[in-house]
Amino acid sequence: MAGKYLVITDKLELELKKMRSEGRSRLPSEKELSERFSCSRQTVRASLDILQQKGLIEKRKGSGSYLADGFIKNKTIYFMTEDCDRYRSSFIITGLREKLVSSGYELKPFSSGGSINGEKEVLSQVIAVRPSVLIIEPSRDLVPNPNIRITGEIRSLGIPVIYCNSSLGDIHITADSAAGAKKLTDLMTGSGRKKTACIFRYDDSSGHDFYSGYIDAVLDSGSVFEEEGSLPLSYEEEKDIISGRDKRLDVFAEKIISGFDAVICHNRVIALRLIQILDKKGISVPEDIAVACFDNMNGFPGTDGMISLEYDNDICCRALASAAVALAEGRSAKSVTVPVKSI
Repeated sequence: MAGKYLVITDKLELELKKMRSEGRSRLPSEKELSERFSCSRQTVRASLDILQQKGLIEKRKGSGSYLADGFIKNKTIYFMTEDCDRYRSSFIITGLREKLVSSGYELKPFSSGGSINGEKEVLSQVIAVRPSVLIIEPSRDLVPNPNIRITGEIRSLGIPVIYCNSSLGDIHITADSAAGAKKLTDLMTGSGRKKTACIFRYDDSSGHDFYSGYIDAVLDSGSVFEEEGSLPLSYEEEKDIISGRDKRLDVFAEKIISGFDAVICHNRVIALRLIQILDKKGISVPEDIAVACFDNMNGFPGTDGMISLEYDNDICCRALASAAVALAEGRSAKSVTVPVKSI
């Protein structure tokens, strides 16, 4: 029985989601389930006990087993990100909320602050509230994270998890960072720039893809890859640079001035800080050095001279909403790579 009742539990969890999407609440009887799965009623009962412990069903004496009220009525989708107000996250939240409302779902965004403890607080709330789906936009998905165990517990409760702008998980909706970096680097080469530098995040998968796209573009152009033209940053280093506590971007700016005429940045906040540093050194953008970034805030005030490549936010939000609603209703969903727009 030890193995079989766990298999039956998994199958019944999928059926519960289908029942919810179809408006059904009463499960088949123990007798019917034992006949369907060719097992004893004791084995079926063990599976139902697990579902009850997870809060997915409730047993009514003399009547049978039913979907738990919370499981039926929960139309809330959680979105956890580093900072709900930070550049592209705010665009995703706004677009995703609009698309979920049309399907009858509510979006609740939460900021983790980019910390392990901040993530833990949000994930613990997910376990307590049990939303229909959890969407995670992690800040450092290439760094080992102890919260992965909590995420596993969330999945064991039957709550689907979708990753946004990350390659983690079975279902992820990710901007094509590699294509974005390659397109920007090709643009620099095509406009006559001889040597392009790169600033990227090394502790998240989007930064890894971004750097790969940059390297491909440099090599495809026939240029020689120069390691000193790359500045890898961690999440904490990026924060310190923006706040002025870390001077490595100032040091890197000197390298750019002495040997490069273009630089592409992983995101807009780094690009803006670099432009400020170059301006203090008497370097004009884009006349002396071109600065480009891959982000989703085209037209942001005070960015004259910066080249910004956007990914398609509408496709991203539609893909997230479609996957979330499908999983919430017990249907399957697929990962989507969101294309970049033309410059």
